[in-house]
Amino acid sequence: MPKARLIVAPLLTGLVCFALSAAVIKYLSFQGNLASVWPANAVVLAQLLGRRPREWPVFLASGLIAVAAAGFAIRGVVSGPLAFGVSNTLEIALAAWLLRATVDADGRLLHQHASVGRFVVCAGMIAPAFGALLGAGIANIAFDLPIGTSLATKFCADALGLLIFTPFFFGLFHGDTIPALRGASWGERGQHLLLHATVLAVSVGVFSQDRFPLLFLPMVPLMLVSFRLGWQGTSVAVMLVAVTGGVATFYGHGPVNLSGRDMGVQMTFLQFYLATVLVLMMPVAAALAARRDLIDRLSESERALKVLADRSSIVLLRFSADGACTRAVGDAVPLVGEGAERLLGSHIGELDPPLGEALFAAHLRALDADTTVTMEVERPGGLWIEAKFRAERDDQGQVSGTVATLVDVTARKTREGELARRAETDELTGLANRAGFLRRFETALAGNEALSIALVDVDRFKSLNDEHGHVAGDAVLAEIARRLLQSVRAGDLVARLGGDEFVVLLGAADPGMTQDICRRIVDTVSAAPVELPMGGHTEARISCGLVHRAPGQGGIDLLNRADMALYEAKRGGRNQMIAA
Repeated sequence: MPKARLIVAPLLTGLVCFALSAAVIKYLSFQGNLASVWPANAVVLAQLLGRRPREWPVFLASGLIAVAAAGFAIRGVVSGPLAFGVSNTLEIALAAWLLRATVDADGRLLHQHASVGRFVVCAGMIAPAFGALLGAGIANIAFDLPIGTSLATKFCADALGLLIFTPFFFGLFHGDTIPALRGASWGERGQHLLLHATVLAVSVGVFSQDRFPLLFLPMVPLMLVSFRLGWQGTSVAVMLVAVTGGVATFYGHGPVNLSGRDMGVQMTFLQFYLATVLVLMMPVAAALAARRDLIDRLSESERALKVLADRSSIVLLRFSADGACTRAVGDAVPLVGEGAERLLGSHIGELDPPLGEALFAAHLRALDADTTVTMEVERPGGLWIEAKFRAERDDQGQVSGTVATLVDVTARKTREGELARRAETDELTGLANRAGFLRRFETALAGNEALSIALVDVDRFKSLNDEHGHVAGDAVLAEIARRLLQSVRAGDLVARLGGDEFVVLLGAADPGMTQDICRRIVDTVSAAPVELPMGGHTEARISCGLVHRAPGQGGIDLLNRADMALYEAKRGGRNQMIAA
């Protein structure tokens, strides 16, 4: 705590305690020296609840000095007020220790049902009971008052003081009461003033007469304040009722007088009435505060979700069970061709046929699935969309529709395609490699396509490497690959299997045409020498073994036959094609 606040906050606490203690002792004490409501303890407790325990001693000392000073100023004695001050200090410390968990992570008091219950038990029962035991003993010794009467009166006074005034002072010291008023518009300030004025007017009207038992009437404006102003407004309104009722009853006015002429009975009845008001209003105010917090969090999440969706390529959609769009968040135009406003109320299947049909099919699968259904669809122009659907259930656990996220995954698909292409591409020649050839070969075999295979081997390639070096060998392989591509049709596949071995996958054609293609391959490769990187040139020749697939023939058998045909071409003099 900064040095300035270390001095100002305890001093302010002491001044408020002194003023409240002096006023209560002078104007609201009965049976000699006992008060009907003791609000001074709530001032110190409110300060402690918003601070760390190591900061508590200075505030406890400030409250003790203030109570003793107020007693001396009004009664002219020190021992009795000082003893009461010590008992109050111990009571406050116990209450603060027990109530540490009632302040949530956002520094707010009584915003959850559990915290309300803990607050009532600790501040309204345990701590006041402890303080009442000490206070009753002090009252008996100092003022010769009966312990039983003193115990009941002190317990009720302290309990009501803590329950009624602690929330108000906590909001004043640590909450957003003052910032909220500063940030409110004049209209909102006027509404606050009007509602509290209504509570005060009704309370004054009820407690200024003693002919009719109208104690229920303040509950009407109190409930209105709870709904309109929340917990902070409710704490102020309850405090207004308590102060009005306490002052009126003490001076012989109000319907509490109907309970009898004995002041002790009247004060006990008033304490019971105020306790009833608190028990009724605190859960209501806490529930409304929790609901308002939930609404605020949901609104904030909604805004954050919308900002996220607007700034990214993500679209969030919700569909009813029959496929009608009930919610759309994000810029949907780039993905589905329609804006979010146009999507609302439309059926998912009404989108462009490839997309709409795919999305509706995923929606139907998700309705019957316990897991997320994922699908990908390509739109015209190369745009890829990934959609994830999951079923949404109502409060009874019945499937009510689906929630879907649509994401532009074009970049990812492009990267995947590039990686797949690299994985199936020979780095030296740019042709398909063994993996690329096998994938295409297996696809053709699975489709029972008519095809031919030509295995190609560079003649005397080892001698070329030995004579000119590997750089020259690589140049020859690259040039041969280029010439092979020139000699085949657009739908044929040329691949490098490794080393100086190539393969040509020829699509459906009669045997005569495939033989012509392979002869052209051999002639094109040997037609001109290959220029070498370091200067000079060398001859390039190949041998080719061609086979045609027989009906039902497997891939391994086909490759073995092609390999045997290549062997025959090598053994027969090289630089030729042999068809088997």
